[in-house]
Amino acid sequence: MRRWPRSLRASPCGARCQARFRSEGLAYRASLRRDFRRERAMAMPRACEQGILLTVGMAWPGGPPVVQETRFAAHCEGAERRSGPPPVEWGVPDADTPPATPPELALLRLKEFVTAVGQPASLRYSRVIAQRWILEPFAGWRCRPINVFALTGRLQLANGRFMPVGWSGTGDGLARLQGGAARQHLVRVARNAGEANATAPGDGPAVLAAQPAALIAHEAIGHFAEASADSGVDLRHRLGCRLAADDIDVLDDPTCKAAACYEVDDDGIMAMGATRILKDGVLVRQLHGRASALAAGDIPTANARSSQITLPPIPRMSNLIVLPGTSSFGELVDSVGDGVIIHHLSHGFSRGLHVEARIVLGEIVATGRATGRFFTGGRVEERVDVLTGCMARSRESELNPNALCGKHGQILYDVGTVAPALQLSRLRIVG
Repeated sequence: MRRWPRSLRASPCGARCQARFRSEGLAYRASLRRDFRRERAMAMPRACEQGILLTVGMAWPGGPPVVQETRFAAHCEGAERRSGPPPVEWGVPDADTPPATPPELALLRLKEFVTAVGQPASLRYSRVIAQRWILEPFAGWRCRPINVFALTGRLQLANGRFMPVGWSGTGDGLARLQGGAARQHLVRVARNAGEANATAPGDGPAVLAAQPAALIAHEAIGHFAEASADSGVDLRHRLGCRLAADDIDVLDDPTCKAAACYEVDDDGIMAMGATRILKDGVLVRQLHGRASALAAGDIPTANARSSQITLPPIPRMSNLIVLPGTSSFGELVDSVGDGVIIHHLSHGFSRGLHVEARIVLGEIVATGRATGRFFTGGRVEERVDVLTGCMARSRESELNPNALCGKHGQILYDVGTVAPALQLSRLRIVG
């Protein structure tokens, strides 16, 4: 404890100094109490999860299927995380878990899928069904159902190359394996990529079909708009940055029933609808969880998400929506002149101010016409502001069938992106 000399304590000046010191000490202790309450508000005090993971693996043709069904349970209180069901005294409400996918049905649909694709394949189907409960400080226990699937692996093409497969989203996905536009697109891409030439490096006009447009938007806009996973790192300087052309608006909406669909995030925050993160091409809002919002002096946007209850929730996209334009796909191609169409990309990732993705299938455009001369291999390398060169957008939007995202090692199956085809003034392609 700090002691004042007796002579100083007796003087008027000393009395004022002592009073000021006491007031500063009281203010400091009050700030510590506020920080403690703030940290308690940021932390997820109690949460639990119980569910089933089904995996079906297959190497076709000739390989035996591998089927595994695992039941799991975990709970956490603050930083303490344990396996097993929560203590009874927590008073977690009872809830019916959705019925699990019968393993024999999943295996049958996977066999039908690889037969229809007609290419040697190594695939794995995964399904997670769980009930996740989060104790929200003011509203009590809130339920967050988890009901997602993923199909991952690769196809061997006619030219000996391998093409990655990645589908995911809400539900069991079995209807998608049976048929539909996504499977037709996959078969068409695999056939053309198997006959394609190697990619020639270049830098010129391009049209991104809906799937590659969604992947680039996910990496260049979505991840740039996410607040830091570390609440001590302030990314508010990104607000006001131009990321796209001045007629492009982008939303994030966990309630639109695309790949993601939830009413409560993993902090227990209610989702209130769409958040406009890009207005006229400029970043105007960040995606927040409870901790990042408190650190930034903002309000949460219900974007705190974790792949499992034993990992801390971090700010993540839900469904990124790039609003459509007014052109047809043919008009976009016609406006390119001499350039390329990118039909399919994979393995996208962002690193600092740069984004990259592998080219699965592209096509040469000459005098505004698709030539049927396909190329594969190489990659797209661009800056995060690549969409500032967007000249036009198609009027039709599509949901990217691949909603997998592995940010910070937490793989989510339901990070959706809805986007139209985009015409770019330039795109950098490297071999």
